[in-house]
Amino acid sequence: MEVLVIGKPAINVYLPLQEFPQEGDVFNITGKTETLGGITAVSACLLAKWGVKPHYTGVLGNDAFGEKVRNVFSEYKVNSKFLETTFEKSTATNYMILNIKTGDITKILYNDPSVELQKFKYDFQPDWAIMDSSDTAGAMALLNNDGRVKTVFYARIADPNTQTLAKRCRHVICTQAFFEGVTKVKIGPEDGNEVIVNAYQKLVDEVGKNNYIVILNNKKILYSEDNKVKMIPEMKINHADVSSFDSVFTGSFAFAMMYDLSLDDAIKFANTSAAISISRIGEEPAIPTLEEVLDNSGLKDKLKSYKPTETTTTEAPPQETQPAEPQQESVPQAFNQQPIQEPVQQPVEQAQPVQQPREVVQPPQHEETNIFG
Repeated sequence: MEVLVIGKPAINVYLPLQEFPQEGDVFNITGKTETLGGITAVSACLLAKWGVKPHYTGVLGNDAFGEKVRNVFSEYKVNSKFLETTFEKSTATNYMILNIKTGDITKILYNDPSVELQKFKYDFQPDWAIMDSSDTAGAMALLNNDGRVKTVFYARIADPNTQTLAKRCRHVICTQAFFEGVTKVKIGPEDGNEVIVNAYQKLVDEVGKNNYIVILNNKKILYSEDNKVKMIPEMKINHADVSSFDSVFTGSFAFAMMYDLSLDDAIKFANTSAAISISRIGEEPAIPTLEEVLDNSGLKDKLKSYKPTETTTTEAPPQETQPAEPQQESVPQAFNQQPIQEPVQQPVEQAQPVQQPREVVQPPQHEETNIFG
């Protein structure tokens, strides 16, 4: 199986604080952590850790952070020969202010949108591709030149480029911000299922027949299957850092679909994996082992087509699952948090069927051709 991952790798700089800062505050911290971040980069490492050998393409700066990204890919044995280097801009950097009492993250993202891939030719034919809108040129070139590739796309915001790419991809994992931006419906904490189902119907009407999986801000998962809108409640887990949830969910979902799990099971699998990850600090370091996810999701018997390959990184044996403590008594310890999982909850099906979507509008074709071989 050939997997191509397209995006823009970043380095996350974690700054742990006891509380969220106010304007003018001064904090002295005694440590920080720099790890690999970004939806696509973390997804590539997750696939490699679980035995899939993906190819990664994106742009790095000619700097220490760029070298760090290459080293992490090398450790995981991600094929990075298609990475490009810019000598004019620096590597994308995310500054993550971590409230270690709550596990909540405030992000300051540095990403120059003008830095994009210049080369779109590969020496293999991908079966699957994982993309986001951080490198529109690379994603559009692939979609214009290969109609057979199966795609998993992550949509963070509802800007025109992201919406255009989302309409052309098979599976779209999106944030609540994208969901609200497309539907023009704000989802509040008091809104019931009927409001959410109606908003999801608007999403389907607007963007087409693609499979849209919405990660709501409260970590509930909204999707549709068999003409029913479904919602998976959030898993009850003591979280140390929520920054890995979307990245690990995306990579895990792609893995599950590659190995022929049903949509329901793939989302359950990905949700379990993402929930385990947020009990740890960071994105890439928070990737769980495949055994942890299978044991906690109850899907080991269903992943029949998976055949493990050479281990790509040294992994500690899965830790015993501990019962969750009451939320009010638990304060996550930054940089030293162990996972606490509960059984995955089953999706709640809503009775309202999903209507057939309008025809998808295709964007203008890219000029690149014959990018494989």
